[in-house]
Amino acid sequence: MSSREKSLVKEWRQTGRVSLWRYTENERNYPGWNLNADAAGCRSLVELLDALTIDGVGTRTVSLAPPTSAQLRVPNNRNGAAAWLAPNRWRITLSSRPEDWDFPAGLEPATLLLGSNWINPLRAGLSEIQAGAGDRSVGDREQLWFWW
Repeated sequence: MSSREKSLVKEWRQTGRVSLWRYTENERNYPGWNLNADAAGCRSLVELLDALTIDGVGTRTVSLAPPTSAQLRVPNNRNGAAAWLAPNRWRITLSSRPEDWDFPAGLEPATLLLGSNWINPLRAGLSEIQAGAGDRSVGDREQLWFWW
C-alpha cells in the first residue's frame, strides 16, 4: 500500500466494551487469555479484523474494560472467584506470515501477533460470543478463549 492510499486499520475506531483477562489460579484448566465483548465490541473487533485483512498489514490497540463478576462466572473457574489479571490495552498486529500466532502472557499492553490463517477462527469466536456461545479456544501454544 502506498503512503497515499487509505489505511483502513488507521481509520478504524473502536466501539463497545471488550474484556480480556488471564487467570492466575487454576491455569491448567483455563490456560491463556479469555475474551468477552458486548455486541458492539464484537462488531468492532470484526471490523478491525476486516481492516487488517484488506490492508494486509497493520497494528491497532484496543481499549479494554476489566471483566465483570458476571463475565468471570461464565468459565466457572472456582465459581468466578479465581484470581485474574487484566490489561488495560490490547495490541493486535497482523503479521506477513500467515501461520504466525504469538500471544504471550505480558500485560500493558497484551500483545497478539497473528497471521492471516487466524483471522477466520477469531471471527468465528466473536460470532459465538454474540450468539451467547463460546467455551472454546483458538491459538497455537498461547490460547485465546471465547466466553459469552
